[in-house]
Amino acid sequence: MRVRTVWQIIAVTFVFALSGHSAPLRLANTPVAKQAVPRQEYREGQVLVKLRPQALEAARNTLSAVGTSSVLAAAVQPVIENIPELAGARVERTIERIGWAVVRLPKGVSVPHAVELLRKQPQVLWAEPNYLVRPLLPEPNDPRFHEYDSGKISGIPNLYPYLWDMLIIQAYDGWQIYPNRYYTAANKPRDAIRIAVIDSGVDPNHPDFKNAGGTSTDSRYGGQIDWTLGCSIFGGVYDSDFTDELGHGTHVSGIAAAAANNGEGVFGVAYNAQIVPVKIIDATGTGEDADLVEAIIYCADNNIPVINMSLGTTSYPQVLADAVNYAYYKGCILIAAANESGNGGGDIGNIYPAAHSKVLAVSPTGILDDFPSSLYAGTGDYIGVSAPGGSLLWVEDDDGNLWPEAFVIYSTAPSYPVPLPDAFGEQFYMYGYQIGTSMATPHVSGLAALYAEYKGFTVNTPGGNLATWRAIQRGADNAQQRADGGWTPSYGFGRINVRNTLLEVNARNATVGCLSGQVYFNGTPVQGAQIEARAMVGSTRKVTTAQNYGLWRIPNLPPGYYRVKATAFGYNKEFEWVEVVSGADTPGVDFWLGDVNLQPDITPPETPQVWDDGAVQSSLSTLHARWWSRDLETGIFRYEVAIGTTPGGTDVMGWTSVGVRTEATFNVSLAHGKTYYVAVRAVNGAGLTSAVGVSDGIRVQIPISPPTQRPGGGGRRPVR
Repeated sequence: MRVRTVWQIIAVTFVFALSGHSAPLRLANTPVAKQAVPRQEYREGQVLVKLRPQALEAARNTLSAVGTSSVLAAAVQPVIENIPELAGARVERTIERIGWAVVRLPKGVSVPHAVELLRKQPQVLWAEPNYLVRPLLPEPNDPRFHEYDSGKISGIPNLYPYLWDMLIIQAYDGWQIYPNRYYTAANKPRDAIRIAVIDSGVDPNHPDFKNAGGTSTDSRYGGQIDWTLGCSIFGGVYDSDFTDELGHGTHVSGIAAAAANNGEGVFGVAYNAQIVPVKIIDATGTGEDADLVEAIIYCADNNIPVINMSLGTTSYPQVLADAVNYAYYKGCILIAAANESGNGGGDIGNIYPAAHSKVLAVSPTGILDDFPSSLYAGTGDYIGVSAPGGSLLWVEDDDGNLWPEAFVIYSTAPSYPVPLPDAFGEQFYMYGYQIGTSMATPHVSGLAALYAEYKGFTVNTPGGNLATWRAIQRGADNAQQRADGGWTPSYGFGRINVRNTLLEVNARNATVGCLSGQVYFNGTPVQGAQIEARAMVGSTRKVTTAQNYGLWRIPNLPPGYYRVKATAFGYNKEFEWVEVVSGADTPGVDFWLGDVNLQPDITPPETPQVWDDGAVQSSLSTLHARWWSRDLETGIFRYEVAIGTTPGGTDVMGWTSVGVRTEATFNVSLAHGKTYYVAVRAVNGAGLTSAVGVSDGIRVQIPISPPTQRPGGGGRRPVR
């Protein structure tokens, strides 16, 4: 017998009467990535370099007597030649007045790698790609971009922009940064980043999933939908038909990634992306947890970086937690809708998968960044960020009468009849309004896809999903109005802002961040465990207790590194070097306590990848390295590092725990002319240790300067 969990589609339908009264109708049962060169267009084979003023001045003094035509070029060239991997690079031209040089790279050297190498040189102030410049992005020609809907409820002119949600999150402003272009069916990249929408499917022929000049929604022919990976899963049976029979998935997909500048009604936050519809909700608005789990694993195994889930259940399925862990550790960012109630929100408990410790949970906001808690929105410790979902405001007219003005979300609807009405009880056809956390969630998923593609992240980018998560939170506006820019159980870290996220700024000047995770005992989540966070430098200490199913959060900690310890039933375990980042979460700090033999994980972590800082260094006292591993079940509990003069050797530094850090600088004694290797092994939550990963090795080479000849000291000295 298959056990079914009735899934709630996270959306609320309102029917507003002309009298001003409203009757809410609930759909029944319905290791941080290393900073990289942003993925923009740049000139291949060229980089721009600027030396530090001191280095340039020293070169100027040395070279002034030589009479070179460009002191700048003569100063930059030796710096390049000191990098073995850039052998053959040359200064192509200079911009003398502001001190920049254009460097031509040798064949086979990528621009991002060259930039990384140059930035490590002590003489270099900055290095960057030679970005291509294009005209600023014009406003899209989608008809609803600046139109107002004065025909709903109050009829007050110029009060109701159709796409108010896209305006307040500054989607258009963000597109000036990336992708800074619109696509046609002819030039839309066939390998565009994918957003999985696990929902009720999508209308496969909707015109707003066709790019300009195209006749198909299929991404193989320039459309916005990946027909190759799109599917339905019912009862564990996969089918290629993902047609939306309810209407919910089409609306969600349009918010995330409807085509832009195609002359049709709307656009999505991530029109640069393509949608992978994974249909698990039927025409009645129900699905089952086993199919949701299958869908999550399907997305992870097909390397889909962003997974949108505008659905949930108030039951806690451990199978769902396992699927979430699997996908997160495979590099996906999972984004899900927070709880809501058609009878009013507030603290109405957890909903899953949103409340899982590795899912970014989204709460809704209104047009004034109001939080519609009394209307439908739920609060909770698991909320990560907020986005437009819709709200109801009461507007006073000239006669003093109050009218309800519903600011709800306008997006795509199926081009055929479906049972789901729009938010006003009208037919949901082609385009329409919906309200709920379901609508808030794809705004965040779209932003995740926009940012991840901008940064060049894939599921194989070490820490890419966490970096995306944090960038979204740090870029959010301070809708919660906390002076420290911190977290609240209603807004999370604030209402998303596309432009701020792409600028990678701490938009609220936040001075605090959060830790969150889950506690297991002998493989079972447990309530009541004590969690303690202690700063590794300073006296900050906070304690909390794990709530239902072992879930916990310690909010609003000062940034820095922490020891985080869990204690339950006489067992304890402590993470070290857990980083708290200002304005964002550190999620997934999960503890696996109890008997080693009773843990659910019997597979050690993957062999770590280890990277040196290039092939040669001059320091005799420090060695820097990065590493990365993953474990798809219980995660990484700590890394251990050793350094030797042979691969895997420990003669320079024996095995040393570095906590969960994925890079470090070690103070060691090194010798000129020798090659050193960094070895790393990973230990998972169940206590299993990986095989040893070893770096390629880095050679210590001290530059030898030619002897300085004193004036008048030429010729041979007499022999005495």
